[in-house]
Amino acid sequence: MTKIYFTCAVIAIIIGAYFFGIARGREICTRDIAIQTTQNSQQQNKIKGKINVEIYRTSTSDIRDILRTKYTIAD
Repeated sequence: MTKIYFTCAVIAIIIGAYFFGIARGREICTRDIAIQTTQNSQQQNKIKGKINVEIYRTSTSDIRDILRTKYTIAD
């Protein structure tokens, strides 16, 4: 009888470890995706900042505003 209980306990531990491993793997994957998304967003913001500095430095923002007011999508 003790062999049956021992075997059931070992099987339960193995099954528990399996499901724990699945949950841990999903958690790590979710964390990695969140970190990657944050890094991509920061990189895009840096690129946008560089572009905006260049646009305002060369006064093309005025040209863009004039063209935007002159021409609309309907034209």
